[in-house]
Amino acid sequence: MQPGRAFFSLMAWVKLTSSNLRTRLGNAEIEALTDESPAPDAKVTELLEQISQDITSRVNTGRRKRGLVPIAGTGLYVPPGSARHAYTLTRRLLTDSFPSLADYNGDDRRLAVQEAEDHLEDLANNEADHDDLGAGSFESPGAGSSFRTSGKTNMDFTSF
Repeated sequence: MQPGRAFFSLMAWVKLTSSNLRTRLGNAEIEALTDESPAPDAKVTELLEQISQDITSRVNTGRRKRGLVPIAGTGLYVPPGSARHAYTLTRRLLTDSFPSLADYNGDDRRLAVQEAEDHLEDLANNEADHDDLGAGSFESPGAGSSFRTSGKTNMDFTSF
């Protein structure tokens, strides 16, 4: 890896945080959440991790289709274009964990969840390429790929 590249690459992905999620919730939602659970941060962090790992899995599916090394160890980091969708899906999971939040699920929320789920499918189907910027800092060459051995492509059609 080139000097400075890891820092730039790492900064390209966005860290999911409970404070950023709270900015996306309405005041009434935050009040309902704290009424039901005075300290919801542990559960929120758990849900953010779950969504982050789901996004990473979908990114890896798309990367495998392109013969790229899988990524690992992303923690709470997601591609920048996935952050909005990650928070939308976390809000949906919050509703499952805290039923009092179900009152805030209107048609606009349902449409946002559908859009987020479509985005995950696009990542897996290799129809969203924004995951590449910054992915280098999370690449895990030891994890292998069906198209690569020891970092070299098996089929190099450019060197005939």
